[in-house]
Amino acid sequence: MSEFDTIIEGMHFGISKHLMDKHFTILWANRYAYEMTGYTKDEFSNRYHNKIDEYYKKDRETFDRVMKVIEDSYNRKETVCRFECPVKSKRGAVAWVQINGMFSNEKYRGIPIIWSVFYDITDTLEAQKELVQKTEKLNSELQKVDKMKQLTGEFLEELSRDVRSLVNIITGMADVAELYLTDQTTCENCLKNIRRTSSKLKKKILDARRIFHEEAS
Repeated sequence: MSEFDTIIEGMHFGISKHLMDKHFTILWANRYAYEMTGYTKDEFSNRYHNKIDEYYKKDRETFDRVMKVIEDSYNRKETVCRFECPVKSKRGAVAWVQINGMFSNEKYRGIPIIWSVFYDITDTLEAQKELVQKTEKLNSELQKVDKMKQLTGEFLEELSRDVRSLVNIITGMADVAELYLTDQTTCENCLKNIRRTSSKLKKKILDARRIFHEEAS
């Protein structure tokens, strides 16, 4: 292996050369490119005959999507096309790769040739996915906080009105009882009203505590 080949292999880049035919046939690929599929060069060649469409036979949608990106870029006379693509290994594990395709001026039997350089971005995508999930969770919590603030304001305003009303009733009944201290019947009625209103006030406060506890949990 030459010094250049040693450097290339050490960089963990997949490098491959393809015909832009209906199979996206592999003309050449480095060792790392085959390692990503879990196959050796000979195993891949024997199983898929170096035809990428056969490798993606169970995932034709991916193959068609990739080929469309490549063909559209070629027709626009671009020099490079970029896309992400899943690669399933022999053992079933799926890795995501970033692929940079480079159009050369080469042709084989009139068919254009494209070189591709690709590398594993699975960890990067997982990190991005985790970040998105955390961001969505944070936004959800912030929405809950905003809703809680709005509900708290509305509830406190309503609670304040109810408490003032109940306190006014209790104060009024106390004033009446004080005026009619010698009237036992009136005093007893006032005390009953005070007890009944105090019970309502207590329930209102307990309900408020329960609601705040439920919203906070």
